[in-house]
Amino acid sequence: MNNVVGFLFLLLIVSALGLVTSRNESRKLFRSYEELRYIEQEINSQHTKLLLERSYLATPSRIESLSIKKLGMQYPKSVDTLLVPPPPAPTQR
Repeated sequence: MNNVVGFLFLLLIVSALGLVTSRNESRKLFRSYEELRYIEQEINSQHTKLLLERSYLATPSRIESLSIKKLGMQYPKSVDTLLVPPPPAPTQR
């Protein structure tokens, strides 16, 4: 009888230590998970900002004004425009 009580007490101690270890590991993993979620939110925020910046930089009016100011481009005049007739339709054999 004494051996059974000792064995059950030892089993209780081992079980308690296992529970404490398991809870500690669970808390560590949850903390790591929360840190990764925060990093994900930061990356998503940066991605959104970059998408907005890209859409601003690619607006046709901005590209047009930069091409006029920095490259000296201008709209062609009607005398500078040459209309090329379309090629003749291929004949069937």
